[in-house]
Parts: sequence; C-alpha cells; structure tokens
Amino acid sequence: MDEGPLTGIRVLDVSHSLAGPLTGMHLGDLGADVIKIERPTGDEWRSHEIVPGHPGRSRHHLQTNRNKHAVCIDLTTPDGQGIAHDLVRRADVLVTNMRPGTPERLGIDWPTCEALNERLVYCQISAYGDGGPMREHRGYDIVTEAIGGFMPPGSATIEDPPRASPIPINDTGLPLLACTGILAALFERERSGRGQRVELSLLGMAVTLNAHSLVRLHDQPRQVVAFSRAFYRVYQTADGWIAVAALAERLAHRFCAAVGMPDLLLEERFSSRADRAERNDELVGLFAPRLRTASTAHWTGVFETAGVPSGPVRERDELLDDPQVRAMQMLTEVMDPELGRVTMMAPSVRLSRTPGAIRFPGRHLGADTRAVLEELGHTPERIAAWEASGVVVTRSEAIPERRGGQ
Repeated sequence: MDEGPLTGIRVLDVSHSLAGPLTGMHLGDLGADVIKIERPTGDEWRSHEIVPGHPGRSRHHLQTNRNKHAVCIDLTTPDGQGIAHDLVRRADVLVTNMRPGTPERLGIDWPTCEALNERLVYCQISAYGDGGPMREHRGYDIVTEAIGGFMPPGSATIEDPPRASPIPINDTGLPLLACTGILAALFERERSGRGQRVELSLLGMAVTLNAHSLVRLHDQPRQVVAFSRAFYRVYQTADGWIAVAALAERLAHRFCAAVGMPDLLLEERFSSRADRAERNDELVGLFAPRLRTASTAHWTGVFETAGVPSGPVRERDELLDDPQVRAMQMLTEVMDPELGRVTMMAPSVRLSRTPGAIRFPGRHLGADTRAVLEELGHTPERIAAWEASGVVVTRSEAIPERRGGQ
C-alpha cells in the first residue's frame, strides 16, 4: 500500500477530550506523523469506558488517539515548555483545544509558536471563540447543541424535555471542518512559505451545521414552515422503530400509498404543503397506528418497493456487524500488542492511490516520550533527570514506525 497523502507532515496534538484529538486522528489516518502531548495525569478519555484490567486503555482512547506517538510532558514547568518549543520548531501543524488563556500560560499560544516557527499551521479550537461575552465560559457539546438550536423547546414537557443528539455532534463534526482549514493553510503555505492560525469553535460548528436554513430576509415577510415533519420522522413499529424521509412531493404521495392511504393528500385539508405543516399532528395521528401494525423489517421492504427512503433505528454498536458498513470498508481491524485484535472505524476519507491507514491504536501514557526526546538530541541522563523531577513521564514500549516532518 502506498503511504498516505500527508506522509512527511508532522503534527503536534496538544489537545484533550474529543474535538482536538479527533482532528489529529483524521490527519494521522491520512499519513501525518502525529505526536500527542499529554499532561502527567493523561487525557481524560483514557478513563472513559476503560478496558477492564488495563488502566489507561479505553475503547474511546484506542480509536481517537490511534496513529499518534504518546508523549507525556508537564507544560507547567519551564523545562517542559522548552521541550514543547523544540517540537514546535520542527512541526508543520499544532492542534490545541484549551480554554482561552491556557495556551499562554503553558507557552504554546499562537504568538509564541509563530515566533518559533513561521511555517507552522496553528489550529486553535475552543468552545466559544477567542472573543465576545462567552469567551471565558466552559463549553461542552451538549451545551453548544442547546445554544445552537439543536433542541428547540417548542413542544417540550417535563416528562419529555429537549433532547441532545445521541452523539456529540459538534465535537465529532468540528474536526472534519478543522482538517479542511488545516489542509487549506498547508496548501497556501506552498505559495507563501508562511503558516497561519486556523480558528474554530463548538458554537461556530453548531452555526455551520445550521447552514441549510440559518437565513434571515430583513426586507421580506416571515416565511411559513413549508413541510410537515409527519413525512420526515421516526415511527414506532410492531417490534421497534423506523425512520422515514418523504419530504419531496412525489415521496409524500408514495409514502401515503405505501401505508394504505393513496388518496390522502388529495383531500382539501392536506392538499398543500402549508396545510400539511399546519396539520402535522393530525397526519402523525393517521400514520402512527398504521406503522404499528407490522414489523420494522416489513415496513423497510414496503418502503423500499415504493421508493421511499427509510431505515431501521438501531444501536450504535450494531454498525460493527452491518453488511453495508462492511461493504463500504468503513471498518478495519488492527492489532494491539496488549489487547489483541481491535475492530474500529477505518479512515473516513480514502484516496484511490494514497489512501492512508491505521498503523496502531492509541498507546499508553508516555509510551513514546523517550524516543521523541532522543530524536531531539537529549541524552539518557537528561531524560532520566526530567523523569525523576516529574517534567516528563516515560514508559518502555515497542516503538511503531516514525515518519519525519519538515
């Protein structure tokens, strides 16, 4: 297999939790040499759904920090910051998602890093951006989903409150946009020879994900909802749930015919899309009992025959055995020397000639600290002294293949 398209690009991942590490993961999947710098206590995702009997190894960390060399440095110390600065000088990209003010305190803020390496692409991820009244606020996915309009309270009740997405959608979507910005900056660097800062935020991602409809026409009358959610929702079946998507006019008619009401939309009360939107609950009341009369498999077949998009509602881990997901080669198996075989998500983007790959799962805290410090030219005696004083954490472990940066 040919090497990934980002082979030769060195990335410093100085991030934690999810949005930052996933950004580094996608770059590593495409062949970048990623060095993950963690604090002595480690990334908190090491203890989220931990593998029993294997401290510091979790299902989430194995995937989110795959293809990354694990380096542990205490950036609150002068010596730790000095090591980080040496790595910045050799890096092409730095990714961080710390709260505003923290990079400055740790000596890895944009002005400092730009002065050390004018070719550096510096990706700065935050909850609410670098300015404004919420700049200093802490933010997590569920909070930015709420602020970003993902769970409008219109029909909420005490029994059925607004609900967040079952996946942290801003945390997982933002890294894809971050990679777009990083790759654009690397491309521009080929012309100018200069790096630049790439800024993203979780709230900004929520706004971006609303791009299909977040528009205000100041000089036009307010628009009315143009479709009924009765044709674009989840319905209960006799043995589960099924999602249907019949927004287009032709699909709405097909849906009605499929559930045994072929002439429903010819009735005056449902003849226009505006009428259907106004009578949404009435339509749901007609469709829901029909869908509960048969199984999910039955309705999936009926809608497939009718040409109506639909699909069963399933648990996330069912994807691991889904024949379509496997046919799309969205899963791959890697070997971990301690845990054995591990199936995880394959690289999201595959190129025909240089597709990239997963070379190894997330590693133990400090597994590559010694190797990286030796590459920087530090002696075993100095490394031992830093370890004794707590500046670094090292661990003896087999070293995966390294690929140099600029």
